Amino acid sequence: MGRKKKKTDAGDTPKRMIKSPQFPGWSKRLIPFLIFLMALTIRLIPYRLKYLVGYDPYFHLAYLEYASQHGWVNYFPYALGPWGFLINHFHPKGMWLTPYSIYRIGNPFGLSIEGAFKLTPPILGALTVLLVYYMMKKLYSWKEASLSALILALSFGHVFRSMSSYYRGDNYALFWYSATLVLMGYGLNEKEDRRKVFIYLTAGLVAGFSSAFWSAYYVVLALPLLVSIALAAYSLFRGGYFGDSTLTAASTAVGALMASALGHVFGFGMFWIQNWQGEQLRSITGLSPGPLEDVYLTLHLLVLVPLTLALTASLWAVRSRLPEGTRRTGTIGVVALVTVIFVAILWKYGGTMEILSAGLSSFGSAATAEMSRPGWWDIKMAYHAFLAFLPFYLLSFRHFRVRDAFILGVSAPLIALAFYWTRFLFIGSLGVSLAAGIGASELVELTGRWNMKKAGVALIIVLVILGGYHGVKAAADVKPIVDENWASALIYLKGISNENDIVLTWWDHGHWVTYFAHRAAVAQGTPSKLVSRFYLGNASREELLELGVDYVTVSFDTILKWGSVKSTAGYTGSEYVLIPLFPSGVYGDAVIFANGPYQVGVRKAENGTWSVLVNVKGNTFIPEEVWIESGDKPFRANVTGKKAGNAYLYVNLKYGYAVLMDGRTFSTPFARLMFTSEYSKEYRLVYSDGGRVKIFQLLHPNVVLDRSNGLVLRFTNATGDRLRIYGYTDSGKRVFYREYNVSGLSEFRVPETVPGDVIRYTYLKGSIILDRGVFRRSGGWS
Repeated sequence: MGRKKKKTDAGDTPKRMIKSPQFPGWSKRLIPFLIFLMALTIRLIPYRLKYLVGYDPYFHLAYLEYASQHGWVNYFPYALGPWGFLINHFHPKGMWLTPYSIYRIGNPFGLSIEGAFKLTPPILGALTVLLVYYMMKKLYSWKEASLSALILALSFGHVFRSMSSYYRGDNYALFWYSATLVLMGYGLNEKEDRRKVFIYLTAGLVAGFSSAFWSAYYVVLALPLLVSIALAAYSLFRGGYFGDSTLTAASTAVGALMASALGHVFGFGMFWIQNWQGEQLRSITGLSPGPLEDVYLTLHLLVLVPLTLALTASLWAVRSRLPEGTRRTGTIGVVALVTVIFVAILWKYGGTMEILSAGLSSFGSAATAEMSRPGWWDIKMAYHAFLAFLPFYLLSFRHFRVRDAFILGVSAPLIALAFYWTRFLFIGSLGVSLAAGIGASELVELTGRWNMKKAGVALIIVLVILGGYHGVKAAADVKPIVDENWASALIYLKGISNENDIVLTWWDHGHWVTYFAHRAAVAQGTPSKLVSRFYLGNASREELLELGVDYVTVSFDTILKWGSVKSTAGYTGSEYVLIPLFPSGVYGDAVIFANGPYQVGVRKAENGTWSVLVNVKGNTFIPEEVWIESGDKPFRANVTGKKAGNAYLYVNLKYGYAVLMDGRTFSTPFARLMFTSEYSKEYRLVYSDGGRVKIFQLLHPNVVLDRSNGLVLRFTNATGDRLRIYGYTDSGKRVFYREYNVSGLSEFRVPETVPGDVIRYTYLKGSIILDRGVFRRSGGWS
């Protein structure tokens, strides 16, 4: 008889059948830092861009620059005019304190506030990659750790939201979740009970600390519960880890308490009871947050954690109390019970995801687009060749250990989220990289058993190169949406307008107005039905005055979003036809513009007339009116031939595009201001670059803030007779209101006795509002 083999722990790493390549110890220690440098370098590629990527980052940078000059104010008057914006209803302060800290460190060496802002995402992204390496190293070996970290470093799904010039809160969530998982991985392998409890407690505190950086941080608390369930399910059959399952779930309860405590310092998250999302979640769940002040944290502590612990206890009871022969029946019963409970939770609390969707959508148009299901193109763009490793991940189940249960509990939910929303392709990249790294390692072992190990290694190298090339190229190809035209226009607006003036612009552009012009936009980050109705001619002048509108922008970018303009205003049919066309060829002195079945030919004759012909699916006609712009002002073209009755054309020869529209669209304020020089005398053109961006001043009785000698409100076209003054604290609490008689006055000095950090005013004639605005008492924004 041979010697009896020593029984190994369920979490021990099995010996490989294939001998692994040997590397010097010092070279293995270099691997994580080389991968970190690679990840950082790739994410720094967009640092070279002159402008930031997207819309929302401009608000974050604007507030960061303002706070660095004026302190960490909460009531920010340069957004959402005429009311102003409360920062603590948007994100916790950590969202901006991180780049500010980097700025303070780097400023002595010449680092600007914008430079620090652009550096922050790559640093967080590269640190996340490093954390993944050490987590996998603790659970597996340096091979799986290197492969998983390398895949995450190269995956564009992760690069996109952690690259320079694109500042997103998801980056914070994934960083802190990775830090939490590292600690939980160490706790899983710790044998000494007190030390194990301490590690899990620390993991919970780290998860809770994530609440200081992003409004939607809740995933960092919720996802570990699924890891807890995975550990409990593993223990049902193998035993030994019910304690880790319990500690994992309990640690998130500690994190929830930590998050509530930090909320009083840095600001609460999306489901704060004073936010509309929190109020909606309260109405769905029926839970009052009490001193926690956050409805999700209450749900987490009172419902989700107890249910997870109850499930763990049930599985423990099945294993320890039932005979082995009836354990299968007991397992089926527990699974059925859990399914019923899960369905009941979805039935009662299923609206949470819809509220989360609406809440994230309020962060900008990009977020709105990302609340859709990803298609194959999105998935391929995010993960590319690394998807080929995922099938081999299933081979790891052959020798299923507790570490595999842990990683399955991490990766499976993340991959599922990636298929739920396009936005979650970023957070899903962590799950893909973990599974793909293990899959690549399994591929090496599998090919080694077939005596084809070199072929397996070569295949991995090829796939990593392909995926890496795609990630690097995609990062290099990223382009900003804002351009020189917008920057020049809004900087010019800043120079000619008053500090308290308010701008009506398409809501995507509102954050640009805040950053470049230092002015408040009526709508920014959230769709505005009023802006859409104004562009379509369905908003009255009185509605604009009630919002204190002083300037209006029209732009080429809004032309491209005409479908959104219509749908936001409530039109989904064939009303308001507007078709942009682009150059498709030049034939002699004729220029052809096309878009699908629509074609337009434009040619200037020698006698000053124009020949214009529209072709729609073989039907040709001449538009009723044609406006052409080649300089700074459009003109009505003298077009020869018999004209159609309901077709209008605008041709921009400076930037090379044309717009075909029907009569209803041509009569809208947007079309008259953008395409013609014949518009209402209520508007005065103050800026035009000849076809990309145009800015008009709305002529009306206006209130101008003058700080040269105290706080003086000067009235232009002083036809008003009443002025209402409101005083607010920085927290947004109203502490003063009074109405003053200003009939016949051209200015009004705000009394020094008026309390409040922020002043809001309303200028009226009788009961009719003529102007509104908001400003901070101390200092403007240069």
